[in-house]
Amino acid sequence: MIMTLELSVTYNKYARMNMKQIIIKITQWITLILIWLIISPLFVYLAKRWNLIGKKIRILLLLISPLMLIVYFILFLLGLQGYDDYQRKYKFANNETVERITGVAFPELDIVEYKKDNRGFLGDYNDKLTLEMEDELSESTYHYLDSIIKSGNTKWFKHGDEYSYSIMWGNGLPAPKGESEEDDGMFSLSLKKGSKIINLSHGSW
Repeated sequence: MIMTLELSVTYNKYARMNMKQIIIKITQWITLILIWLIISPLFVYLAKRWNLIGKKIRILLLLISPLMLIVYFILFLLGLQGYDDYQRKYKFANNETVERITGVAFPELDIVEYKKDNRGFLGDYNDKLTLEMEDELSESTYHYLDSIIKSGNTKWFKHGDEYSYSIMWGNGLPAPKGESEEDDGMFSLSLKKGSKIINLSHGSW
């Protein structure tokens, strides 16, 4: 009778201990799930400390956690913004692009100043660049400009000693070579005869 009572007490003691461990484990798992949803780096630490999940699975769950997905999305947006900023600053700041659009050969160009415009609600902007040519345009180039301006079949204009070029494309207007009509772009430049400085603006409308 006494032995039976002792066995019963021992059994109840172990049962309570097992129940307590089960409750602790359940609490730890619920805590881990909630922390994984909110603060995944802490999830990795607690999962290791409580010895609930192996190292490889911990790392995998960290990489696909909601917090990390948000981080990936932010980095993606920053990458897009960086690429857009680079394109806006350098796309038209080289002689090959300017020649392709205007039909006139220019020497190598260096950026002296760049003023980035803020995008409007519809994405429109108008960036301004001050460029410097490595060499002045030759007399033959100015003669060529005078001849095509005189013919009237060009986007080039002349006002005194100042030459300018302006074009818009998209929304039904034809795009210059190498540009897309879907971009709804605009491009203009001006320079004075005998000067190495070009004032260029480009953007979207």
